[in-house]
Amino acid sequence: MLRQIADALSNHSRRCIRALPVGALLLSMLTAAGVTVCRAESPSGEPIGILLAAGDITGCHQTGNKHAEVAAQIQKEIDAANQVPVGILALGDLAYANYRNQKPQPGTYGPCFDKFAATWGVHKDRIFPVPGNHDYSDDITPNKKLTPAKHYRDYFGQRIAELKSATGISSGPQDKRLSFATRFPDKEGWLLAGLNFYGSDVDSKTWLKEQLSASTARCVLVFTHPFFISSGEHGQGEAYTPIAKLMPILYAQGATVLVSGHDHHLEQFPKVDGAGKRDEAKGVRPFVVGTGGATLYSTYIKHPLSERFANKSRGFLKLTLYRDGYKWSFVAVDGPSVELPVGEESCNRKSPA
Repeated sequence: MLRQIADALSNHSRRCIRALPVGALLLSMLTAAGVTVCRAESPSGEPIGILLAAGDITGCHQTGNKHAEVAAQIQKEIDAANQVPVGILALGDLAYANYRNQKPQPGTYGPCFDKFAATWGVHKDRIFPVPGNHDYSDDITPNKKLTPAKHYRDYFGQRIAELKSATGISSGPQDKRLSFATRFPDKEGWLLAGLNFYGSDVDSKTWLKEQLSASTARCVLVFTHPFFISSGEHGQGEAYTPIAKLMPILYAQGATVLVSGHDHHLEQFPKVDGAGKRDEAKGVRPFVVGTGGATLYSTYIKHPLSERFANKSRGFLKLTLYRDGYKWSFVAVDGPSVELPVGEESCNRKSPA
């Protein structure tokens, strides 16, 4: 093993070295030494699409216009894509009410959501959305009546219906289910499964298994608001429980990536199995990207599997998609740049027969 590491360091002028069976700490040391580590199988061919992902976006009453700065950078990425299709994963908590004494103030969520619509909403036809807990719990009218996700539903109802219809599912604005699955960027592309965990939307285990097992997609990305694992403020609580019940399904069905928000930081984890144990061969790679513009959290306890944790930069995860794999990086907008230790790998599923 030491010989392999020494050889890697002595040959760091190559484009990248093949991944060694080392832990995250040693992987980080190699990266710090100037060695770019790549996976045993890298994606091939030309890019077919780009996804830009972030949640926890419009913190109107705390962070002013940070969400608008992120939206402006998204526009730059679209302009630079050179006709490669670009989609946006909006990972929930798109807006926030104003809080006093830890309670959301009636009538303050709607104006904040309007600011989301005025900035990120410019790209509405590119957005693949899932709601977060704040999109449900903060939507209170001035007469203190709770209207769960009303602004979200009114704004994205038709968009979600169109995404469902594109995959042959009859839907319309009257369909209250906010979970959906679709292909991107075309019918032979990646399967994107956006799962809503709030408001008794769908039976998550049944729905997810049905969507994944019925799909012949080579590559599968599942995106949610709550995460599976995190080093952040909610990482030691119960936020992971809903996803933990689904990880065996994602693993068994050969899902490639799980992208979530909820904790306001960026974090990359290694590929893990259904029980959350490292599995570089067949595992699902989780990301936490709660960096869309809201206040970043300072509280954290480093998870033993964490490959990179960053809570000083707002921005988004950039996923460049190929037919058989993907590459990724973090685009920092407000704060220092963030280098990720690994940035490309192949998808788990075999090519359809």
